[in-house]
Amino acid sequence: MIPQRPLGFGEILDGAIQFYRRDFGLYFLIALVGSLPGYAMGLAVGVPSTGVDSSGNPAFGDLGLEFAILLPAAAISWIATLAVAVAICARLEGRSASLENAYRGVLRPFPSAAGGHLLALLIVFLGSALAMIPVIVLGGIGIAASGNAVVAAVFFGIVGLSAALAVLGLWFWTSFAIFPAVLMEGRTAAEAVRRSLKLSKGARLRILGIMLVVLIIRDGPSFGIFALFGGLEMFTSPATAGTVSAGVMALQNTLDLLFGSLITPFAVATLFLLYHDRRVRLEAADLETAAATMATDGP
Repeated sequence: MIPQRPLGFGEILDGAIQFYRRDFGLYFLIALVGSLPGYAMGLAVGVPSTGVDSSGNPAFGDLGLEFAILLPAAAISWIATLAVAVAICARLEGRSASLENAYRGVLRPFPSAAGGHLLALLIVFLGSALAMIPVIVLGGIGIAASGNAVVAAVFFGIVGLSAALAVLGLWFWTSFAIFPAVLMEGRTAAEAVRRSLKLSKGARLRILGIMLVVLIIRDGPSFGIFALFGGLEMFTSPATAGTVSAGVMALQNTLDLLFGSLITPFAVATLFLLYHDRRVRLEAADLETAAATMATDGP
């Protein structure tokens, strides 16, 4: 049971781990099954194109085909995440959960959940466009004023990083409660986004901090694996483009599959605990639950 009180930063993360451990095998299996199609597509792609050949010349011919393969893989992976959310929601409400029920349960909330995330992405896209206007202006001013390319690059990098963090924060607080709002409250796409914005009011930096930790835990292993097997050199040095073997990429994809399936349920559980915490703080959901329990138990 989630404690019926406001939760601290560490309590949310620790609570997500504890909740995940209760049905670890089930959540891992749900995430794994949903990730297998994307894994197979990744194996079919083999070594991804970097957009340049070994001499540093543009080579964009393969990028279109790869995007055509990998975008459906990303969509299927998102469906697996929604299936995990369906199972977690069932367990939070005291209902049984299974692999079959999780994927069957995706059908009902799919339009609202998908529409909500697409709407959140549109908001972020517009926010990114607006954020880049002052970044470009300030970068141009820095280049003109300094006369030093290195100083200007550092200045532009700092401003650009700040803008990127602002956009990332916008994404987090426009989307963090979409799954809980759709599954636990039956919200439509637009209502789920508005719900996220309402629950994030006054706690945007806190939400950003929690979700950054989750992002690091979720994507850190994949980035480390990518760097370990020479992935960074593929993009930083044209001479190494395409030199990573298909076997190494297959091993990397396999490790990504396992790490992703392990960590996705933790990330989703964190969303539900954060959603609960915001409801308690803004709407006294703990008192509402206690009153409902007393009414059920009777005198």
